[in-house]
Amino acid sequence: MPTNGRTNLAFALGGIGGSNAHGAGFLHAARMEGKTPTHISCTSGMIYWTWRWLEGHDLEQEFRQSADDARSAIWRRLPPSTLRSWLAYWFGGEGVFRPAVPEYFTRLFSKWYLTPPERWGDLWFPAQLLVPTRPRETYHRIAEAFNASDIAIFFNSFSPRLGTEHLHMNDAARDSYHTVEQERRNRRPDDAHAQAMRDSGDLPSVKPERITADAVRDALWLGLYGFQRDGKPQEHIDGAYARQFILSELSAAHVIYIPRPQRYRWVGELPESFVELQDLETELWFNGAYAQQLARIELVNRLLRNEQLKAPLEKLGFHEIELVPIEIPVQRGFFNYFIEDTSVFYHAVEQSTLALRD
Repeated sequence: MPTNGRTNLAFALGGIGGSNAHGAGFLHAARMEGKTPTHISCTSGMIYWTWRWLEGHDLEQEFRQSADDARSAIWRRLPPSTLRSWLAYWFGGEGVFRPAVPEYFTRLFSKWYLTPPERWGDLWFPAQLLVPTRPRETYHRIAEAFNASDIAIFFNSFSPRLGTEHLHMNDAARDSYHTVEQERRNRRPDDAHAQAMRDSGDLPSVKPERITADAVRDALWLGLYGFQRDGKPQEHIDGAYARQFILSELSAAHVIYIPRPQRYRWVGELPESFVELQDLETELWFNGAYAQQLARIELVNRLLRNEQLKAPLEKLGFHEIELVPIEIPVQRGFFNYFIEDTSVFYHAVEQSTLALRD
């Protein structure tokens, strides 16, 4: 507990398709338990559910309306297979995206004679497999709600061409971020060589940005949407591909709740199909950035537990951070991420309620 008697709470919410039900269930439980954070980070689909929570909507009722349990029940009855995964892909995501079938055939028949033979494979197997269907008004409303909030809110997008993560923040988050970054620069300034490497893209870089409607749209742009938007190059994509959980910027908090829509370990039998392998690889790369941030926080925690280091570190403003991961208890398939399921929501409510009461 900090010396001023106040414990700052943070919620770190990571999105991953239909498993956003896990994060939405956590937010519903947090409201029921009267827990209000000082900081929230959210990525991918959890940006949408954070907005709905922030505006005071009944997430249980809204989720039940958006989830297609009849369809989910069909997937569950089918044996695990590549066929089940592809069916989930084609029929999932209602209200969020649709399969890019018209775009596929338009591209194929209008460009084949302009395309060199060695590039015909690009027409048959394009990057664009889905088309986003959310109305533009939704992006504007999310940006307005986030910017109006007193809670420090962070989300991200990523520029593959630059190798840069764009960290989008409201005013409350910017104040917190710049304070922490200034302290970091004062203690550990980059030398000229390191800064030049960041500028050239040879080292990871994070660029602070404001929250706008376009930023929200970028942060919800899946790789399967392709890299063209309205006839122009789409330079930014969903930031969860680079960092599914934004933890480092929540260091002002004393407790960070982390409802994770996938487990750190693989549940069940190891992959036997290509699609299951994609699921494993997706979880491995998402876990990479997560583990790295946890290690940094835990390092500071361990140093603070050393009696000789505790006082000087606290004088510099460091404090212990309690990490509370709440992991989804089941394994969901690669394309099953596109299917919302109320059973996942209610399991998350139950798990989160217990964690929030501890």
